[in-house]
Amino acid sequence: MNTNEIEVSRLESDQMKNITVVLHDRFTGVGKKVGNELYVPVSLIEQGYDAEKVWNADSNQLNIHVTKARATKIKDYQSQGNYLHFDKNRVENWNVEFDDSDIPKTVYSFGKYYNPATIAQYGLEHYSLYLNNKDEQSKRKFLIVADWFLKNQDRQGGWPYPFDFAYFPGRNLNVKAPWYSSIGLGMAMSVLSRAAFLTKDRTFSNAALRAKFLFKTPVPRGVVAKFEGKYLFYEECPTNPPSYILNGFMYSLIGLYDLYKATGNQECKRLYDQGIVTLKRMLPLYDLGNRTAYDLTHYTTDAGYPNVAKWGYHVTHIHLLAALQSIEKNPKMGKILLRWENYLKGITAEKSQQK
Repeated sequence: MNTNEIEVSRLESDQMKNITVVLHDRFTGVGKKVGNELYVPVSLIEQGYDAEKVWNADSNQLNIHVTKARATKIKDYQSQGNYLHFDKNRVENWNVEFDDSDIPKTVYSFGKYYNPATIAQYGLEHYSLYLNNKDEQSKRKFLIVADWFLKNQDRQGGWPYPFDFAYFPGRNLNVKAPWYSSIGLGMAMSVLSRAAFLTKDRTFSNAALRAKFLFKTPVPRGVVAKFEGKYLFYEECPTNPPSYILNGFMYSLIGLYDLYKATGNQECKRLYDQGIVTLKRMLPLYDLGNRTAYDLTHYTTDAGYPNVAKWGYHVTHIHLLAALQSIEKNPKMGKILLRWENYLKGITAEKSQQK
């Protein structure tokens, strides 16, 4: 090392020193001061802002996100097509066990039960995979699921959940068995509509049409609740007071749309249209400015704080809204969708307004 290099090294050393960084008066770490520039350790940012980092050693690049979760674009939802990119799902890796007929049973802390929504997701996964690769094994698994819905439909036209469920224990929203869920009904409609298309057998779509009865029946015997006394909302969990779970409601709208497209049934279209009117009215209530709320129990109970959706559910909200927006092409829904997509990039509602 020559004299000049030694001098530069000494100057850099003089300019760099350790500093104490205190974040939100809660988290403390060691940073660096180099000249007039201050450096904060990434571990502290992760801790204080729930940020997520991605380090690429090959490019020597560090990316920091509010979340690594990303939504897949859905620009043209097709009622007979790939279901919301479910070919990327792997229900097999969820907390399930398969029975002798290759139907998944969900494993809960209180037992193992058939969950219609999980079964439908498994079927829609393999329907979407079949569209991609024409694998007969995926087709077989999908049709096994469709047959399960035929064989297990009850006299009311639905697939009841056979267990009591404490939806939100801290808010005393308990549901007594048997009960119906709009997400289970809607996704079953999507399965049976696609099975009718794939096999050209109307037995499947006719069974799905019988489930309409529960979309006209108030909770707790059906899934219909009312918001502001007039907006019809299809409940994922028929709680009292209503919980207004957003993802379950939107899944049910897609199911009604799929069934309408498969059959031309005008009552399905009416139930779907009524739900879209409700969705347009209620969507802003789920917008927290930087993420979405999972439900509206902070409004319907005395809880006082929102049930903030985990990032995975926020992405689900985006996927479902994108599918419905591709059908409706509504300016209000489009603006909300863009805002929710921006939340994944750390662009809050306030920042969106400043652009």
